[in-house]
Amino acid sequence: MTPINKSNIVDSDVSLKSKKWTDGLIFVIVMWLLSRLVIIVAMQLIAPLLHTLLVKQGYPLPSVPVPSFVPKTSWELFSHWDGGWYGNIATLGYDYANDGQQHTVAFFPLFPLLCRGLMILGLPFEVAGVLVNNLALLGALLLLYRWAQERHGISAAKWATAVLAWCPFSLFGTVIYTEGLYLLITTAALRAFDKRQHAWAALWGAMATATRPPGVALVPTFLLVAWAERRSAIAYAAGLATGVGLLLFSVYCAIRFGEPLVVVHVHRAWPQPNGLNLFMDLLFLEPLSVIRVVMLFGGGYLLWHLRFKLPSVAVAYGFCSLALLLSVRSLNSFNRFAYGIVSLSLALGVLLACHPRWGYGTMVLFAMLLVSFSIRFAWWYWVG
Repeated sequence: MTPINKSNIVDSDVSLKSKKWTDGLIFVIVMWLLSRLVIIVAMQLIAPLLHTLLVKQGYPLPSVPVPSFVPKTSWELFSHWDGGWYGNIATLGYDYANDGQQHTVAFFPLFPLLCRGLMILGLPFEVAGVLVNNLALLGALLLLYRWAQERHGISAAKWATAVLAWCPFSLFGTVIYTEGLYLLITTAALRAFDKRQHAWAALWGAMATATRPPGVALVPTFLLVAWAERRSAIAYAAGLATGVGLLLFSVYCAIRFGEPLVVVHVHRAWPQPNGLNLFMDLLFLEPLSVIRVVMLFGGGYLLWHLRFKLPSVAVAYGFCSLALLLSVRSLNSFNRFAYGIVSLSLALGVLLACHPRWGYGTMVLFAMLLVSFSIRFAWWYWVG
């Protein structure tokens, strides 16, 4: 009998794992590249041409925040809505006055700081903002694929990646918003905590709370999971350390403007729809309102249905994030914020891995809506 060469078995296993990761890397890059190309073509080519055609034919277009706006192929199309605010922060810094009006201090600092870093190299803000957000989204897709592969296998990893890349609101991972960066940081924090790498979880978590307000959902998430899994004191410390980003920004606001909670005050200047408005929109099947309900209740159901299959930290983060969004009534931007909850993409990916026929239909629907939302965003319409 020929003796078994254990070194050959180990080498073969390493080679197989390396090939699987290489294949996964290619898949992620292809998903990211194709979905980003769809957005760019829709915004930079289709949107200007379609707008010109509709105007020539006398088609009545709804009013937009910028009077007489005509979309033209340019970097400017990526900077609508919040992009303008981040541009002001990156170029002029923060401003605030206690006058009940909207001010840049409502937006958290990490994203504009990274943009400013690229601007020092000579890049215009629009280019820097697009690069930061798109590269961060690519990183988020890679991390999600790796995490899902480790926990659920290759099929679930591919579907979760496809969901995150092709979701209609992945538009906000290409234009000048914080979605790509936020997804990268929170996915890294959750994966690190799941692997009991508490120091890394604390670092990534602190960066999340310096990126946007919903990042604070990581604090109760880590504390709950640490309690449920009876982890050591370091896990609780990591949960509390996650809030350092928000704490430092509050200290900055206290020093600069004399008010540590200025972010809370200034957010009130952004109008939010009331319950009656939402009910009427839903009654008349207004698309964004329907999607809002689907993402809220569908996402919550998915998390509950798969609560024993998903990592506990992903389930806790999903519910904490949804609860936070409802408590602060960020209804105008609920769909976009819900897209930023990576747990929902992971849950849907796990589900579609079991029902791939549903998955193909879902991807077709996602792609169609992604084109539509990209065109509307380029036209200055609200799609969040």
